[in-house]
Amino acid sequence: MRLEIRRWGILSALILLGIWLRLYQLGGPFLRWDEGWSMGLSVLGWGEINRITALDVHPPLYYHLFKLWFKLGKATFWVRYFSVWWGVLAVSMAYVTGQRWARSATVGLWAAAYMALAPFLIYYAQMTRMYSLGIAGCLGATYFALRAVDTRRLSDWAAFLLGGAIALYTFYYSALVLAALLIYLIVIRWRRGQAIAASFLILALLYLPWLIYAWPALMARVGGRTGFEWAWDDLLRFWKDGLFGLVFAYGAGWRMVRVTLALLAVGALLPLVRRRWPKELILPTLAIALSLGGISLGAKAHMFAARYLIMASPFLGLGIAWALGQLQRLWQPIALAAVLAFGFTAFPTLRTAYSKPLEVVDPFDPHVFYQYLADRARREDVIFFNVLSTAGFYEHDRRPADPPWSYALRWDPVIEPVELAVRERILPAARNHRRLWFVLYKGTYAYNYDLKAWLDGHLYPAFAEWQKDTLYAMYVSPNEDLSWTQVGGVHFAGSVELMKAAFTPEARPGGEVAVELQWRAVARPVRDYKVFVHLCAPDGRLVAQHDAMPMNELRPTSTWQPGEEIADRHGLPLPLDAQAKLQLAVGLYDPASGERLRLDGGEDHLLLGEILVAGQ
Repeated sequence: MRLEIRRWGILSALILLGIWLRLYQLGGPFLRWDEGWSMGLSVLGWGEINRITALDVHPPLYYHLFKLWFKLGKATFWVRYFSVWWGVLAVSMAYVTGQRWARSATVGLWAAAYMALAPFLIYYAQMTRMYSLGIAGCLGATYFALRAVDTRRLSDWAAFLLGGAIALYTFYYSALVLAALLIYLIVIRWRRGQAIAASFLILALLYLPWLIYAWPALMARVGGRTGFEWAWDDLLRFWKDGLFGLVFAYGAGWRMVRVTLALLAVGALLPLVRRRWPKELILPTLAIALSLGGISLGAKAHMFAARYLIMASPFLGLGIAWALGQLQRLWQPIALAAVLAFGFTAFPTLRTAYSKPLEVVDPFDPHVFYQYLADRARREDVIFFNVLSTAGFYEHDRRPADPPWSYALRWDPVIEPVELAVRERILPAARNHRRLWFVLYKGTYAYNYDLKAWLDGHLYPAFAEWQKDTLYAMYVSPNEDLSWTQVGGVHFAGSVELMKAAFTPEARPGGEVAVELQWRAVARPVRDYKVFVHLCAPDGRLVAQHDAMPMNELRPTSTWQPGEEIADRHGLPLPLDAQAKLQLAVGLYDPASGERLRLDGGEDHLLLGEILVAGQ
């Protein structure tokens, strides 16, 4: 009885220590890129979460659960605490799993100690991501499966199915450790093979609906990146990197890997000295080996990252706990020395766990997206993001009075067709909002180009500015019909003809004016000229303007061919004090010198007409 109380006291202390280590600096480091994705995706509707995760590399369960959590608060500490809860639960699950697996409460306590103290697990228990939930599911499935083969109770098999389903619907690579569990159970309890096989078959059937739904997108993603071919000579390199990542030796180096392998070797050899085959080690060995192999293959379809090995980390902990248990049976001071040696080599990785350098490489401030838009966008505007990470950062800081947001996903990990984003979200927004902002991470690079080309050809670009690696662009979407004016025969410098123009005939103070110009190249221009569109008060004061190369920088004039016609759109937001009649003037100029191109009559601009600004 006294020994039992002591064990529960140690376990309680480990759980409290695990809580403290996971709460320490929880709200301190900036939110990381993937955390922004979690927040952005979890705001969407239930069906849309399923659709996007089918295109992504993780199943949807975490996002559905986090959606409910995120409704309760958006503070950094709060959104990360969701993962802390599952990480702490995994500490207690490691104890009962280790105890059941090794038939030893001592091994269970060592396993709980590993789960509480391992920097790898602390690192991702402090992230707004699915890893802690997946670990809890894997450990739950392992514990109840080990228990069910002994008790034969349906309730234990049902709990196994729940844990396994949580793991599979949270993280694809959970299937690797569950496969290891299946093999292990059949080896050690082959007489219960029928029940074991039936239970895993039921688990597979529970997972089948998601596989049917997501399989086409998954295969398209894999085939598009690998052609279903893998370079087998890269697997050795991935295994080496994977072992380093699994041990989480960042900051400690290969010395920590060597100490870990030495400890595991001792745990395997000591029973052999006593002429006992350590069949228990089949489980962690298989879990680690299958994870390293499967993730090395999967790296060809997506990427290699240490975090993908995290489901194997509890099983590494079981192996280390087994080794420490064997050393403790041999002589307790030796076990203590091993713990000190392992802790000494692992301690530098704690700095990595709290500095969070593995999600992004460069310094990164997630608040810049909201701060930029809060200073410029109006409440009646709508903001589009090309990746849900930046949308999540905006949502994290967004207040009720701030503009709503939507998305057109054109950046990894999810690239959706431009036509889908236009039909489902951009066009409906353009009918209800006069001003649309687009936050394009990486600007026009790669898949973003097609999106911006559509926007420049169908909406009216009014503003664009780069902030580091992100382009902020604002477009005007008028609901009124434009008034067309035929101006054919007007030539600028003899090389460019303005054939006709259309513009918004009336606007309100603080409203928007849309202008469409139809150019024709008489001869090929020798330079890249900018188009200016100005709105001026009767006294000549400039009220609004938009300057850009034709088609919002996409068709520089030096690329025009003689006889080619170019449709060029411009949007002009009006200030709140705009009033009376405004003169609309257009022209071209050399951005290098500022010199304007002259008309045949010598003027440096063309007056297209007047725009009436009426009161609210």
